[in-house]
Amino acid sequence: MTLLSLIRDVCAEVGVPRPSAVYAATDPTMRAMLSHAQEEGATLARLGPWQALRKEKTFTSLAAETQTAMVAADLASFVNGTFWNRTRRRPLIGPVTPQEWQRMKASTTSPVNDTFTYRGNDILINPAPAAGHTFAYEYMSENWCESSGGTDQAAWAADTDVGLLDERLMKLGIIWRFKKQRGLAFDADYALWEFAVHDALAKEAPHDIVNFSDARGPVRPRIWTQEGDWYA
Repeated sequence: MTLLSLIRDVCAEVGVPRPSAVYAATDPTMRAMLSHAQEEGATLARLGPWQALRKEKTFTSLAAETQTAMVAADLASFVNGTFWNRTRRRPLIGPVTPQEWQRMKASTTSPVNDTFTYRGNDILINPAPAAGHTFAYEYMSENWCESSGGTDQAAWAADTDVGLLDERLMKLGIIWRFKKQRGLAFDADYALWEFAVHDALAKEAPHDIVNFSDARGPVRPRIWTQEGDWYA
């Protein structure tokens, strides 16, 4: 759904004449609609770990503690537990807190496992890796829409731009924002939007099955050990 088609649907819902253009429109109502659409996209993108916004970043290490320019330009947040040194096939521990980082720096020994912190928009690794190692991690992108040519964006920039998030959620969000601004009753619209967001997040990605019963389920590899005492 493009920005134009999205706003045309919203206008039909709230009883406003459907426009032929939105982004370049000078009409106050369409300017308000565009503002609501921008706010809704930015807000919705930060409400949950949407798989459509999840990306992978790989980089080649420098022989230095500070790995400059190794943070994705569209970073919104890191996905914790996804940092790996693929060259060594070992996890990169972190991000640690400033307190933990300074404690390590004051120590006379380096940590056993490669550890990192995030400071000054750079990734710092201790101990400093060798040059040429391949690192990777996953992150959430701040880009929630894209141009007609497929270029990711963090805001609407043309009527032909396409949203990357659920179209219904976008429409419901713009509707309650528009009604609130106009001084109209919006509580029911907000409640519907809020429920739809929670429902979409619950169904966003497959979940592992947690079995609390003794019923037989999928057989998984296990290691069986004999009962009794253990000695070193």
